[in-house]
Amino acid sequence: MKPTSLIDSASGWPEPILGSDKLSHEIFSFLESRFLFGPGETLTLDCGGGGGGRGRGRVRILSIDGGGGGGELAAAALARLEARLRELSGNPSARIVDFFDLAAGSGAGAVLAAALFTRGGLSAADAAAALALVRSDDDHRHADAELDLREEIARGGGRALDRVFGERRCGTRPNLAVPCYDAATGAPYVFSRADAVEGDAYDFFVRDVCAAAYGSAAAAVSVDGATRVLPAASATAMASPAAAAVTHVLHNKQEFPFVAGVGDLLVVSIGNGGGGSGGGAAASEAAEELLRIAGATQADMALGFAFGESRSASYVRIQGDGVTAGRTAEAMLAERSVESVLFRGRRMTETTNGERLDWAAGQLAKEEERRRRSKTPTVLIKPAAAAVTPRTSSSASSEITVSTVSGASSASL
Repeated sequence: MKPTSLIDSASGWPEPILGSDKLSHEIFSFLESRFLFGPGETLTLDCGGGGGGRGRGRVRILSIDGGGGGGELAAAALARLEARLRELSGNPSARIVDFFDLAAGSGAGAVLAAALFTRGGLSAADAAAALALVRSDDDHRHADAELDLREEIARGGGRALDRVFGERRCGTRPNLAVPCYDAATGAPYVFSRADAVEGDAYDFFVRDVCAAAYGSAAAAVSVDGATRVLPAASATAMASPAAAAVTHVLHNKQEFPFVAGVGDLLVVSIGNGGGGSGGGAAASEAAEELLRIAGATQADMALGFAFGESRSASYVRIQGDGVTAGRTAEAMLAERSVESVLFRGRRMTETTNGERLDWAAGQLAKEEERRRRSKTPTVLIKPAAAAVTPRTSSSASSEITVSTVSGASSASL
C-alpha cells in the first residue's frame, strides 16, 4: 500500500495558518533548545546567515546513521561525495577527512566514520572495504549482515573490529564522536576525542567504541581501566548521531570558539536505506530495526526543525524514501530526496539524493577554499593535556594546532 499519509508531494500541503505556525515555532524553539542543550542552558539557536556571512566560516560535520541494511547507502553516498570533492578541488587524492571537522556515527555508520577518521584518513572506497571486512566473518550465516554482526558483537565478540582498528585510540586521532546509551547510568554517553585528550580515564580503544555503537553486551573500558560504559542491549536509543554531534560542537568552545548557533554549522547527515530488511530476519530483529529507523527519522525531524531558517543552507539529509524495498544504494541516490518535517511527516523534494550530495560537496569545497585564504582559524585542535594526566601517547602536545587548511587537523595528529 502506498503510504500517502507519510509522504506527500512538495506542493501537497495546505497553506499554513501564520498565527498558529508562529506560536508552534515559539513553543518548539523552547522545547528544541532543551532537546539539544539540556535544561538550564541558555544557548541561543542563531538561525541567521551563518558563520560564512561573518567571515569566520562554518564548522563541517559528517553524521552517518546505523541500520538500514548494513551501511550500503552510506558507503555509496560517501563515494559519490568524495568523487565530487576531488573534482571540485582539483586534487585526485582528496579524502573525506580533508573536508570535515567532525565525524559522528552509530552502528555501521560508526565503523565507516571511524575508518574515515582514524585509520590515517582512508578514502571512501577503503572505508567501505573496512566495513565489509568487519561484516565478512558472518556473511555466510545470515542474509542480513548488519543484524548478524550486531548479534556477534552483542555476545561480546567483534574480532573483525580488532582486525580493522587494532590498538588505535580515540585520543590520538582526528575529531570523532560516537554516541551510545549507557545502561549503567541510564543516560547517553558520547565517546569523543575532545574528552579523550583530557586523560586516559576518558580515552577508549576505537574497536570498543564501535562495539558500543552496536550495543555490545561487554562494557567499554577506558585505556586506564578507570571508566566503564555499559552499552544498552539495543542501540535504538541513539539511532541518529547527528543531534549528538551538533550538541558536541555547540558545547565545545575550546575547539569551536566561533560557533554561536546552528547557522555556523554545515551538517551532512547520511541516513539508512529506509526499506525493509531481508525476509529471513526474525520478528524481533525486524521490530528492532523498525524502531531504529523510526528513531532516526524522529531525530531528523527535530534536528531539522531546530535549524529553522538555516536548514536549507546548513543541514543536508540523505535518506531513502522507505517505500520500495530491495533497491540498490545507487538507485536510492537517484531517487528524489525525502525531507522530514516535525508534525507533518515526510515529503518528497524536487532534488535527488545525489543532487543534494553534489550541492553539499560544493559548499564544502567553498568553505575549504575560504579557509585557505583566511588568516582567522575556524577550528582549534585541542592538544592532549599532559598536565592533567601523564600520557605515553605520541599525540601529546603542548600547543594548540590551528586547522585552517586542508588536512591540517589530521596532519597534526
